[in-house]
Amino acid sequence: MALQFEVDSLDSIPEGVRDQYVEAEDGKFRLDLDGYEDPTGLKSALDKERSEKRERDRQLREMQKRYDGIDPDKTREMLSRLEQDEESKLIAEGKMDEVINQRTERMRAEHERQLTQLQQEAETAKTFADKFRGRVLSDEVRAAASEVGLIDTAARDAYLHAQTMFQVDDEGNVVAKEEAGFDANGKPLTLKSWLESMRDSAPHWFPVAKGGGAPGSNGTRGSVKRSAMSAEDKYAYIQKHGQKAYLDLPS
Repeated sequence: MALQFEVDSLDSIPEGVRDQYVEAEDGKFRLDLDGYEDPTGLKSALDKERSEKRERDRQLREMQKRYDGIDPDKTREMLSRLEQDEESKLIAEGKMDEVINQRTERMRAEHERQLTQLQQEAETAKTFADKFRGRVLSDEVRAAASEVGLIDTAARDAYLHAQTMFQVDDEGNVVAKEEAGFDANGKPLTLKSWLESMRDSAPHWFPVAKGGGAPGSNGTRGSVKRSAMSAEDKYAYIQKHGQKAYLDLPS
């Protein structure tokens, strides 16, 4: 005989299986099943949620009914008139200080609103300008690096160093900062002349030329000093004799 899941009393249940039943909160006896969860709590929570939703819907309908047909623009206009009427009343009562204070407070609030808006716009414009200047400088460094023969992997490092030496003016031109100084010829420093001058201090930016050392004008190595060479001379020497020969020259 199949066992009933729920009974009012254990009298109708065979004595041998009565221990399989447990007494519920409502006084009835239920078959004790593994994994069974009393749905009473879930049902109560569901009923509560449905009740709260009905209440929210009711409040929404009331609000829609209350404000049905109200024009926001006309409402603001009416409030403005009320403010003016209030001021007229205060003026008639001789309360000029209160009128002035109210006007001052409204002007202050409007000024703060406009100031906040201008600050946000200025910050947005500055962020955009900084990104634009960074892009221009990066592109110009890469172009100059290609002209003087930097290896591809050195472009990023050169850009980071260039940020301390150059800036982009309001016209979008890359110009040397005041503290950057001049090139070897006494002219304003350019990206190209600056990169050329980095052959000594950053030789890893440039490809290593093949070939051995080169003799000087008298047939011996070291007759030419690096300090006496211009940037163009250094570049030409390295191209002809190789970087190792250049580094072997006396400073």
